[in-house]
Amino acid sequence: MNLREGTRRLALLLGVVGVILGGFASYVELQTVLNRRALHNRFEQLATSDVVQQERKRLQAEPNDWQTISPQIDPKTGERVTPQPGQVDYDALAKKYGGTSDAANPSNTLPADFNGWEVTVNKGGIGTIFWGKNLAIASIETDDGQRLYPTPAPTLWSYLLIAILPVLGFFVPWGVVRSVGWVGAGFVLSSR
Repeated sequence: MNLREGTRRLALLLGVVGVILGGFASYVELQTVLNRRALHNRFEQLATSDVVQQERKRLQAEPNDWQTISPQIDPKTGERVTPQPGQVDYDALAKKYGGTSDAANPSNTLPADFNGWEVTVNKGGIGTIFWGKNLAIASIETDDGQRLYPTPAPTLWSYLLIAILPVLGFFVPWGVVRSVGWVGAGFVLSSR
């Protein structure tokens, strides 16, 4: 029995199987990354569109509920200032959004799941814009009913992982078998 040749062949066979499995995993990861990239690009395209920018300017120009509960910038100091209880009708806001009024603690006046305001525009492929606190876009519903959320772009590591998986698929099983074979050969040779 030739332990060295058997170990080498087993390591190569498992390495090839590992490349095939790594290639499959790489393909699945590639589909995920491409889908995430497409969602990111679609959301960013709509979020930076003229329709959304005009709606943001309109909300900033008109006094609205979002301005009364969002921290404001003090023009004298440039610091963020939360409106004081006497400046905001928290009872009306709480009733409007299903929260409880607590004028002494303004952060408790809105429900915890408060997502902001929704504005129906029906222009430029956008059906409804869902604004979060401080006029951040929480989500956008398109004309065809698809709901898009802010999705981070795939990182460079995601693309690198796609390329590395087949290589790891070969070297991990190959290295394990070669290591076990090397240790086993040490026991076999030392017993003679």
